[in-house]
Amino acid sequence: MIKKRFLFSIMLLGGSFVTFIVNAKPINTHDSHESTQGKNQQNTKKNPSPDTQEEYISQPIIKKISFTGNTFFSSEALLKAIPLKVQDVANANIIMDSMVKIAQIYKTKNIKVTITPVLEKTDINSRQIQFDIHEQPASNAN
Repeated sequence: MIKKRFLFSIMLLGGSFVTFIVNAKPINTHDSHESTQGKNQQNTKKNPSPDTQEEYISQPIIKKISFTGNTFFSSEALLKAIPLKVQDVANANIIMDSMVKIAQIYKTKNIKVTITPVLEKTDINSRQIQFDIHEQPASNAN
């Protein structure tokens, strides 16, 4: 099975960039008749097949949050400011909200920033996340 990585960058208001990496799994497609497809959907709800077993495992939990490249703000200050906390579910929306919050903090000091979250699997149901921050102080043009 081949995994693909996609890199997305979003420019926020104020000139800050937020970058995130998404790992994509290929979709397994199986040819089947409509009559057996209905039965398979019913059986999946009661007894998940090994292919769909992963869907029934609880969502991964964040075990560690770290920051790299941050010189203007301490890791502790950034950790307090973001909505993502240790023991939270690794949810893409909360991770994106955290990146936006970090960008807003840097904007208060007129610093442009690029943020790349790196989510690493540490166990079957746990992840650690590292926010790679690239700071670019804004130039004051007269």
